[in-house]
Amino acid sequence: MRVVRPPHPLSAYRRRRQAALAALAQAFGQPVPLLVVGCDEPELRRDRQDPWFAWLTGCQEPDAALLLDPARRPSDTLFLDPGDPARAIWDGARLPPNEQARELFGAGAIAHRQTLEDRVHLAARRAGGVLAMCHRSREPGFQARAYEAWRQRLAPAIAVLNAEPHLAPLRAVKDAHELASIRRAIARTAAGLRAVLREVPRLQRESEIAALLHFHYRKDDYAPLAFPPIVGSGKQAAILHYPHNDQPLADGKPVLIDSGATADGYCADVTRTVPRSGQFSERRLREIYELVLAANQRVRQQARPGITFDELNDLAWKPLIGAGYERHHGIGHFLGLDVHDVGDRRQPLAPGMVITNEPGIYLADEGIGVRIEDDLLITRDGCAELTREIPKDLAGLEAWMRG
Repeated sequence: MRVVRPPHPLSAYRRRRQAALAALAQAFGQPVPLLVVGCDEPELRRDRQDPWFAWLTGCQEPDAALLLDPARRPSDTLFLDPGDPARAIWDGARLPPNEQARELFGAGAIAHRQTLEDRVHLAARRAGGVLAMCHRSREPGFQARAYEAWRQRLAPAIAVLNAEPHLAPLRAVKDAHELASIRRAIARTAAGLRAVLREVPRLQRESEIAALLHFHYRKDDYAPLAFPPIVGSGKQAAILHYPHNDQPLADGKPVLIDSGATADGYCADVTRTVPRSGQFSERRLREIYELVLAANQRVRQQARPGITFDELNDLAWKPLIGAGYERHHGIGHFLGLDVHDVGDRRQPLAPGMVITNEPGIYLADEGIGVRIEDDLLITRDGCAELTREIPKDLAGLEAWMRG
């Protein structure tokens, strides 16, 4: 039986569960039970564990669930599905809901997944007919689909409240264990990029770069990528979320590489734009690159507690717009268990938040797209550039491409 231990200390998950219940009680004016559902087997094979479930439990078992019931002691119950023993020859044995599993995940109680619906009904009735789950409309994901399924299943007797806006501020501020995981993801990304960039002048197609990124990012423990790499050459570099990675590398044009490894489920998100030849010899590319680099540096210099994304956007984009270029996207997003992590972008930044810094200029008619993306940790008096070991100055990138 394959047993995957939680990546962070059990005390960290207990603190998160307690903080979640406290936040919901304050938000809704009464104690409210919270249901968070883990991914099923097919979803886990395709991707990472659901971020909300991973954040609260550290559990990688398929078809698991967590019920936080403030009316019970202990308040947290982890539900595991031991699966069909006949499927073990195909998929491997699952972890059964026993005392060893309870201790492994530090749960207050453990139960069979078959009992979950009855326990949810009981918890919701004790709370006056309400239950909280997590849902978002933008990039909804697995948890939002579970929310909709349970909302329809429980209606009309039980009202399902959206917990995500009230829990997102907790997840947006990373603890020391989460920051260590993000740093490991960035270190893997840096090592992979260094290995791949020196190969670029000898490669012929975008697909070769994307394949090498997959190899280097996953070779340590086969951890999932943060997202499918974006490798755009020439005019493809001007497509923000270019999905194909199947064109020849264009001579004399830049290659935009947006990618990230993961560690413990936490993501890195880094973009570097490099010349296919290995040298920034084209005057127009250098001109555009220096403008984007200056915007990136302005954000890094000004990112701090109390500033908002809107203010950072003004700092980054106004000089580029003033120079005649268009703004096509925001300057960044929160980063964590999701690449586009939870958090209210309208609120001032706070210490412990991790954001991206990614200005860009996109000129499809000229076959030029330049984006420079770094990951920033907001500190007490400014920010720390977590991706500082990955060069972005012209000389540093050329040195990495020489090997």
